[in-house]
Amino acid sequence: MNTAFLRAALAGAALLTVSGVASAADMYRKAPPAAPVTAPITAYNWTGFYAGANLGGEWLRDKMNNGTVSTTETPGSVTGGLQAGYNFQTGPWVLGAEADVGYSHPVKTNAVGRVEKDWSGSVRARAGYAFDNVLLYGTGGLAVANFKLDDSSAALRRTTTRAGWTLGAGAEYAFTKNISVKGEYLYADFGKARVGGVDHDLSDHTVRVGVNYKF
Repeated sequence: MNTAFLRAALAGAALLTVSGVASAADMYRKAPPAAPVTAPITAYNWTGFYAGANLGGEWLRDKMNNGTVSTTETPGSVTGGLQAGYNFQTGPWVLGAEADVGYSHPVKTNAVGRVEKDWSGSVRARAGYAFDNVLLYGTGGLAVANFKLDDSSAALRRTTTRAGWTLGAGAEYAFTKNISVKGEYLYADFGKARVGGVDHDLSDHTVRVGVNYKF
């Protein structure tokens, strides 16, 4: 057999063997690790019924006038109560309604007359803008409160339930799917009431914090 031909055949066989080994190695090479699967980020949804409790401070304002003397009293009191409502979210906008009832006891007596307040409540619309689980809102509606009013002699006392209006604003933060906390300010105007010869012009300012549970 020709020596040159034999060498060429051996070289070709060796090349085919090396190529086959390389191809087999490529076939059994490990695939790259799969990318981790992450859950999609879901924004908080404010839609639903909720109920909760609140606690804060109230400053009653009574402008008393007996035709001769005019004075303004601003007694303060701790206030607490319950609230319940419903929110509907569309995009970042949140619309809803809330009702609340509470108790406080600001009281003041002077030479013109006396004012005392106990329970109060409101029914309000709410409209706000949500930044995920943070809600900024304005609120307003009907306010109702019970007052005991005296004239300067204290001989006349009138217990009256006054209806008025209220406006305010607040912020609410959702810690979990169901629990949120809020802080809000409300101004309420109850108009004028007359007892004997004394006019009482009644309004109040309330600052409070609250906690809500969304169902």
